[in-house]
Amino acid sequence: MGFLSSSGKGDQQYIAIFDIGSGSIGGAFVSIEKGKVPQIIFSTRKNIPFQEKLNFQRFFDSMVKTLEEMFVEMQKASNSMKVTKVFCVLASPWYASQTRLIHYEQATPFTITEKGLNKLINKEIELFRDSNLFARAKTSDALPEIMESKNIQMKLNGYEVREPHGKRTSKLDIALYISMIPANIHKSIEESIAKFWHVGAVHFSSFSFTTFDTIRDIFTDESSFLFIDISSEVTDISLAKDNVLLESISFPVGKNMLIRTLVEETKTTPAAAASELTIYLEGKCTRDHAKQMEDILEGSTKEWREFLENALAQFASEFPIPRTIFYTADDDVAQWFEKAMSEVNFSRFSKEENSFIVRSLGNAFLGKFVQISEPSFQDPFLSIETIFANKFTSLVK
Repeated sequence: MGFLSSSGKGDQQYIAIFDIGSGSIGGAFVSIEKGKVPQIIFSTRKNIPFQEKLNFQRFFDSMVKTLEEMFVEMQKASNSMKVTKVFCVLASPWYASQTRLIHYEQATPFTITEKGLNKLINKEIELFRDSNLFARAKTSDALPEIMESKNIQMKLNGYEVREPHGKRTSKLDIALYISMIPANIHKSIEESIAKFWHVGAVHFSSFSFTTFDTIRDIFTDESSFLFIDISSEVTDISLAKDNVLLESISFPVGKNMLIRTLVEETKTTPAAAASELTIYLEGKCTRDHAKQMEDILEGSTKEWREFLENALAQFASEFPIPRTIFYTADDDVAQWFEKAMSEVNFSRFSKEENSFIVRSLGNAFLGKFVQISEPSFQDPFLSIETIFANKFTSLVK
């Protein structure tokens, strides 16, 4: 019997998770069983070919090709396992999102009904379709589609409630998270998945919401926090306040910035630059060479930090920065970016007097919530998505 045997019994089921980022694509098979921690029984990650100068169409085509190459590898490893659900989680730049704050008030109390809530939510979705964010996307041939709409929080007369139906109130507040995806990207991903797995509807989600929801469930005492996702081409920053994901800001600088800097400064190839960066980050080069690398990358450090500080200033104009900061990054560059963050004066953008706490959502921490069959299957992004998928799967049983 192979490690991906399809002989699951009782409440056990197998799901597939696909993580589509800006520089790589990850995939995992996960065993979900009632009353147990989810188990990643196989995972893999493939890099999207590096581009010295980004061209979005080539970037998109490379993403789809890499996705299907990964599917071939996963199918070979599946041992004819029966996958019952597929979760596809997208990071920037493959989607756009916005949290809509709905307020409805009447002079006399009214009863909350499912029909009434759906009417309010559908109206907000249509307003989102007509917003400037959506209008900009409509300038291209690939019209966007709603990828997900999540009711993050609901308040009746100012008090948060989880089961509002049938209750009476005079004031209703809803925090509704909506994400959209260009139709051609959505279609290409679904068609690629359908070539390899036949599971009906694919559950699409954004990495920002997936991580927000996971952090909120794990850190129940942290109702307000900042989350920074550092990927290959993009850094996303999301602000949560009082258990609501309020706003996200992206800037087009990530891990690949370091490689491009080395290519430009040392006149070498991207592959050689990536290799040299790995050696440096692992502390395996000489002291003189390490100093040379630090000097070369100093400008990149400053550039990334300035982008981060500009984003923090945009947040702070409306919402002071909370004292707890979570981040995700590839393990090889996590310490480099954490050092860059340590040089940021977060108190400039906050009313907090206490020191700021920066927490890595890395493999060491996430191992408490996900079981990994083999050490080589560790992947912090897939682990976060596994925690989220396990919760969602449990809710729909």
